[in-house]
Amino acid sequence: MLWCWRVWFFFTLSGFDYSRHSIPLDDISDGGPGKDGIPSIDNPHFLTVGEADQSLMQNEDRVTGFVFNDQAREYPIKILNWHEIVNDRVGGNPVVISFCPLCGTGMVFDAHVENRNLKFGVSGLLYQSDMLLTITKQKFYERKLNRRR
Repeated sequence: MLWCWRVWFFFTLSGFDYSRHSIPLDDISDGGPGKDGIPSIDNPHFLTVGEADQSLMQNEDRVTGFVFNDQAREYPIKILNWHEIVNDRVGGNPVVISFCPLCGTGMVFDAHVENRNLKFGVSGLLYQSDMLLTITKQKFYERKLNRRR
């Protein structure tokens, strides 16, 4: 009976198309806030080290960072804790930065897929206590794994 309720909930109430999936639907759970209930940061504004005073960042603050085409970026965990997703461009290339406060994992992905620049948001769903992303303006979500469709 519980399984039937979960299937009805996911297919009916969450508003996602589950016809194509690569993870067991039974392992997906409600993560609290609904779709886009946690707003992503789009086109973030960056400060130089000189501009960021000690009230914004401390030397010991954690960040998720990466280097792409000789351009370095850092995203403070204390900001990612509240937004979880950043849609950015680095050297003209779209990227998505995700951080799951539940598991403490930060990841960076190329957001240019199959000749399209994608924008991501929070789905409000979890898979094994890890946040599932949603592609905005579309009705399906992507697991935070670099996989081909």
